Amino acid sequence: MKKVLGLILILTMMVALVAGCGTASTTAAPAATTAAAGETTAAAVEKFVVGYTNLADTDVFTMSRKNAFIEAVKADPSIEIKFADANGDIQKQLDQINTFIAQKVNAIIIVPVDYDGIVPGVEAANAAGIPVIALGIQSNGGTYTYVGSKNYDAGFMQGEFMAKNLPENAKVLYLEGEPGLYHSTERKQGFADGLKTRADITILDSVTGNYDKAKGMNVMQDWIQKYPNATDFQAVVAANDQMALGAMEALKTSDRLEGVMISGIDGVKDALNAIKAGEMSQSIFQNAIGQADGGFQVIQMLKKGEDPGEQFEVPFESIDSTNVDTYMALVK
Repeated sequence: MKKVLGLILILTMMVALVAGCGTASTTAAPAATTAAAGETTAAAVEKFVVGYTNLADTDVFTMSRKNAFIEAVKADPSIEIKFADANGDIQKQLDQINTFIAQKVNAIIIVPVDYDGIVPGVEAANAAGIPVIALGIQSNGGTYTYVGSKNYDAGFMQGEFMAKNLPENAKVLYLEGEPGLYHSTERKQGFADGLKTRADITILDSVTGNYDKAKGMNVMQDWIQKYPNATDFQAVVAANDQMALGAMEALKTSDRLEGVMISGIDGVKDALNAIKAGEMSQSIFQNAIGQADGGFQVIQMLKKGEDPGEQFEVPFESIDSTNVDTYMALVK
């Protein structure tokens, strides 16, 4: 029995010794881990976190601007961007803004789905003390810095161009943007005002194409049936390039493109190629890189605690056959 007890005692001491060695080894590792975690926390505190909710990643221009913003932000590693896609749904966009607020981001960039509908989101961010940047499209309320171009000006440039170049007593078909959206209304009104120097020009018909290429093509096909004669209309003006390109395709398919001037807005690559080929007459350049850089500059000001003001304007520019080569190099 004494031998058994002695053996148990020896085994107990050996287990305690091994356990003690194991504890010492484990303690050293967490010490290193804790230091690394401390460094990560410090780095996270230095980050300036920005929530970015896009109108729709399926929209060619808004995606181009988003990509340009991503490139611009690379110049400052201290900025962290959280992206969200509203996919054209204003309620979804409001929910995304509320998520950003809950995450306590330092600023929120909004490409609004709707001029009126976005107001509660802007006001919620205001109440939380988070600065708001409205990128490309304004809000009908709340406090924010607008970075973008005046949509009325784009339409006005289209009107001026048509007034200067259309023949006497010309008839124009107008492809509207999505109904109810502020920028759709602004572009259409600007176009009508730009035409006022030519009382002989008539807007023959005006139908929405919802900023969509396929929808623009469908509307144009209906117009071709409705106005079957080659002299029935001399121009198609669209509130964006995608609808203009859709109309162009319908006219080409029906062998009705000759003698018809086509104008769009945004200055996307396909539109510039069409101008170069003589298939479109004009596009209004909405400077995606310029707006992205403007948004980045406003973020830099906010980081420094500076007031960026209410507006950072990036003017629209008219593109036609005389200057298209200049813009080809700017658009990817």
